[in-house]
Amino acid sequence: MSARKYRLNLRSHIMITRRTFLKASVAAASGLILPSWLERAESYINHEGQPYLEPLATHREKLYAFDWDYGGYALSLGKPYEEPNLDLTWEEFIQSYANGQEHFDLMLEDEQGLITVEDRVDPEVVLNEWIYEKNPIRKAFHFLGNIDLGKDLGCGKGCGGLRFYNGFSPMHDAQYVAAIDNMTLSLLQKRLNQIDGTITIALDYV
Repeated sequence: MSARKYRLNLRSHIMITRRTFLKASVAAASGLILPSWLERAESYINHEGQPYLEPLATHREKLYAFDWDYGGYALSLGKPYEEPNLDLTWEEFIQSYANGQEHFDLMLEDEQGLITVEDRVDPEVVLNEWIYEKNPIRKAFHFLGNIDLGKDLGCGKGCGGLRFYNGFSPMHDAQYVAAIDNMTLSLLQKRLNQIDGTITIALDYV
């Protein structure tokens, strides 16, 4: 299975867990977002058809937002369609992946010492480690799931928000996070600016 097929294989056996982000009207009423900012963001979205993304000089890493088949934008901490390098020696694999040494030690035992760090790693082994450690879409899922996005607010159907998609079986364990509309992306950028200041959202239409 290629990395691209893995990323797109989300139609079957998915469990959807939803964490609401910031519903604009409630956020304004709660004093979390100034009404003037909301008006500016809504005006920009209506005129440009894109989210209102405030830049900061401290931005140095990109959270890509790209079109997908389920509406809104899927998010990726790094280019979403970059292919991993699967042609690695064991030495390169050990240096690049957290579980590299463990894999090598097990292979060394299985092969009774007949492999060296100059030998090539099975590409399927590399791909599997990449999926769980370096896949930028999965990285976005864990990054956003582990930071303080603000108070969770009630959000009915059609109100917007971030949605976290978490596979529930070994064969379908893809993890995605998606922003379902332009206002959600605008609010997410504002929140990232407040709590981190180093990550900019970049639109990557595929």
